[in-house]
Amino acid sequence: MLREGMPISISSMVCVGLKVEWPELIGVSGIEAKKKIESDNPYVTAFIYPQDVIYVRAISCCNRVLLYVPNDNCPNGPVITRPIVG
Repeated sequence: MLREGMPISISSMVCVGLKVEWPELIGVSGIEAKKKIESDNPYVTAFIYPQDVIYVRAISCCNRVLLYVPNDNCPNGPVITRPIVG
């Protein structure tokens, strides 16, 4: 389990700092999850995508969190995957 301030390895990068994962936000609306993530860690921006959008993370970075919600209820639908920095 990650704790706040622990480094997290993302591909070959190490992100250190504030909170880096939000498993408690699964099931929360995308809009509310975005607000919570950006409040918990002001160094990241959360992006909301419909679940069927294929987003290839060719470049991992320490300032992005991807939130996936159901196609028919974007951006207000519930988050369906564990939000994590990367």
